[in-house]
Amino acid sequence: MNTPALAPPVHGRRATLPDGDGILAGRFRLRERLGRGSVAEVFRAVDMNGGPDVAVKVAVENSEKQHGRIGNEAAVLAALHHPSIIRFIAQGVMPSGGPRGGLPFVVEELALGTSLAEAVRSNRSQPDEVAGWAVGLFGALAHLHGRGLVHRDVKPANLMLSGLRRSPVRIIDFGIAAAAGSAPEPGMSSGTVHYMSPEQASGGETETSWDVYSMGLVLLELLTGTKAFPGTAIESLVARTLRSPHVPDWLPPGWQTFLRSLTAMESGERPTAAEAARMASRLLPKPAEEGFSPCRRMAVFPARRIRQLV
Repeated sequence: MNTPALAPPVHGRRATLPDGDGILAGRFRLRERLGRGSVAEVFRAVDMNGGPDVAVKVAVENSEKQHGRIGNEAAVLAALHHPSIIRFIAQGVMPSGGPRGGLPFVVEELALGTSLAEAVRSNRSQPDEVAGWAVGLFGALAHLHGRGLVHRDVKPANLMLSGLRRSPVRIIDFGIAAAAGSAPEPGMSSGTVHYMSPEQASGGETETSWDVYSMGLVLLELLTGTKAFPGTAIESLVARTLRSPHVPDWLPPGWQTFLRSLTAMESGERPTAAEAARMASRLLPKPAEEGFSPCRRMAVFPARRIRQLV
């Protein structure tokens, strides 16, 4: 699903200011539009009660499907509480009489950073930095999977740099999240082709391992600067059913092992999200020892202090 990231508008881009939409959920007034996708628009909104600005996602059409998507996202987010998952605030229907009257909306925490899609476009990310992101993202997926849910659309555009100390990254856009074991949807409506697992691409029942595989492709793209399965949608889908993604041998050995396990062809050979978070934590840089020498490791205490220790 191509929903825009919840981030401020790019500097220099002309923002769209909505008119006549009224107050939402009794307290939020829309300001500039942050982005528009095929199924929703995202606006910054001011909290009239004095709270921080928020993001409001509004469906672009008044259909049963869009009401279902917005309602699904609100229900999923309301049940999740993790620092690396965008926070749910409210939901509702746009007031009648305005240009968007009757359209469903969901109010979410505003992520003030860019998406990892922007990070890929700007430069290849460093392994130490990516390891920190991976710990938070797999921790969030473990929280989601622990509630029997699968995101189904893990991709760089749905992963935000938050700029917050409590978590450097957050997952957004849960509009097509589904229960593990649920039947596949008809067509290509669930997920984004270039990040699907082989089973998701073939239309199998929803599995938590889909998200693990997709995150593996995202991490590989961040480290190499290129998609693992480029080309058209059909070319990309066919390629992943024939082979695992290429993991360059110039990556650190620990990363090579990690990425190959995440993107194993057989879903049962992949780690769970919780296991992947622990594996990622082992890739974090070790704190440098200050002024290491054999002598400096020995503590020197005054004679009185030595008597207190024996």
